[in-house]
Amino acid sequence: MIDKKKRNFFRRASSPFKSFLYPPYFNKKEDFLNCIECKSKECKDACPEKIIHIENEIPVIKFGINGCTFCDECATACPNGILSLEYKKQKINAEMIINPNKCIAWNQTVCFSCQDICEENAIIYKGMFNPIIDLDKCTTCGFCLSVCPTFAIDLKVI
Repeated sequence: MIDKKKRNFFRRASSPFKSFLYPPYFNKKEDFLNCIECKSKECKDACPEKIIHIENEIPVIKFGINGCTFCDECATACPNGILSLEYKKQKINAEMIINPNKCIAWNQTVCFSCQDICEENAIIYKGMFNPIIDLDKCTTCGFCLSVCPTFAIDLKVI
């Protein structure tokens, strides 16, 4: 019999109103149900960028002033193997999208903040304006979110 916490987790996880970003070291989202039993939350403490937070007893990523460096520390610290180097992904479960209405470069002001910080060279400009994100190169690390002066980069959880 599934307990109430686990039942509510599925309700929230399948809700179109509440989607989460997960550390890029999991096999299946359903495996995070096992995190509910974990009391140590060592994955959160191990993250040097401090982007892992606990929501509904599971680890999720919340970008703020930092992004994910894919350093493997959360996976190494996970005592139950839910996060594991075996399942390491090359990107986080989201896509970055530049909103042209908010982006100052799209509005004819020189700004290269997002491009300068992108280690994957995934942000491409057509001339000095009109940046786009190459989704094949983008790892969704989140560093561009923290430097955009107008919050023009949106996340679409996939």
